[in-house]
Amino acid sequence: MVKRIDCKDLACPEPVLRTKDALDSMEEGILEVEVNSFSSIQNVKRFAQNQGLYVDTKKEGKNTVIRIVKGYECELDLPQSGGEKESRSFWALIAGAAVTAILASTCCLGPLLFLMFGVSVGSLSFLHVFAPYRDYFTVAAVIIIGYLWWNWFFRLRKRPVCEGSICKNYVKYLSIGTVFVAIMLTYPYWAQYLLTGE
Repeated sequence: MVKRIDCKDLACPEPVLRTKDALDSMEEGILEVEVNSFSSIQNVKRFAQNQGLYVDTKKEGKNTVIRIVKGYECELDLPQSGGEKESRSFWALIAGAAVTAILASTCCLGPLLFLMFGVSVGSLSFLHVFAPYRDYFTVAAVIIIGYLWWNWFFRLRKRPVCEGSICKNYVKYLSIGTVFVAIMLTYPYWAQYLLTGE
């Protein structure tokens, strides 16, 4: 059974109260709550999740439909929230930032690899081809990392529910990526102290 209630343009806590009444009247089924404000989305989803119910959202034009599943023990075939696509996008951007940061530090990468792993510096002479583009690589890496942090503070952090491993560990993974990029971008400036000990 699918039941829909219209909670658009209602002031808080009216959407939550109507959702509660609708759920109380259902033994089992799917309740679709149509809302059009961020606070209503947050409050209705939080209420339903506090009841231990499955919650899913979808956009319908300017409105959002919150689907609440009550009473089903089986797994329902509901549309996914796009977490897999978001995960691939996140890892692609992090990898892009890391690669551009490495390319930005190629001028001094040879001596570091030789010091750490015994790699012949002569075999890495081709890396100097990237040296004239160091500033471009630096700017690209900073922009990518900056975008990922912006995405967290202005989009993901404001979600009422954080779904998927990337969303839940976003700050941890991004912090590690940021530290790596920062080390690679600043390495040419402090490399001489590391390599010479002066």
